[in-house]
Amino acid sequence: MNEKEYYVNAYCSRVLSQAGRLTRSEADDLRAELSGHIEDHAEALTEHGYEEDAAYERAVTLMGDPEETGRALRAQYGGWWLVAVQRAARILTALLCVMIAGLIVKSSGLYGAIRDRITVQKPSGSWEELWGADTPGTRIAIGDDIVRIDAVACGVPSTQKQLGEYQAVVELTGFDRIPGGVVYARLLESLRLENERGEAIFEGEEYPYPSSLSGSGTLWVHTARHYASIEPDDTYVTLVYERFGERIETRIELPRGEVQP
Repeated sequence: MNEKEYYVNAYCSRVLSQAGRLTRSEADDLRAELSGHIEDHAEALTEHGYEEDAAYERAVTLMGDPEETGRALRAQYGGWWLVAVQRAARILTALLCVMIAGLIVKSSGLYGAIRDRITVQKPSGSWEELWGADTPGTRIAIGDDIVRIDAVACGVPSTQKQLGEYQAVVELTGFDRIPGGVVYARLLESLRLENERGEAIFEGEEYPYPSSLSGSGTLWVHTARHYASIEPDDTYVTLVYERFGERIETRIELPRGEVQP
């Protein structure tokens, strides 16, 4: 360490020893500020003919008594307890902001919307014979929205037999491509689930939807269940979107497994 560094470090250390308990960041900032003032004074003295070491020694003297300077700074920065209180206040404020944001998200329905975008529905329904069930999670882009095929099941239903002795049931979830965006309210219900012969359960103008009884949801996420009458040897059904001159077909393989009651 040369004499220049010795004068600067010694002065800064004596000031900091009297300034009270500072955070590391505060101490580093204060040391940098003091060093900058000393260097400015020393540079001016060097321009007036002082040797470098002598200029730094004189610059330190011109800075004044380091103990008095440190005690004056102590009042500005406060005691250690004030630093602790300030830190605790910042942490508490951050926690409160997170809690308030969480309450807003839950109360607005966004929590459920985010959850349903991620969580795939499980197969549901009542079956006398369940031939198989699957959760493919396939996503289909339709306009500004996404339709996700959550679950597929097929077999002999124990309820709603008026829809057919053998059925395939497809669970769908729809949401906007952009998280938080509003999904088209009737997108899922307007889709058509066809069997291998191109037939839908509800044919005719008297039915509002070709293969869905109803749907439900929020502004951000909708769910719906579609049905198709099938034959025991059918291997797939087709989900069809057809509006505004656009037609999108998605083939859905029917799961097969051991027959379960």
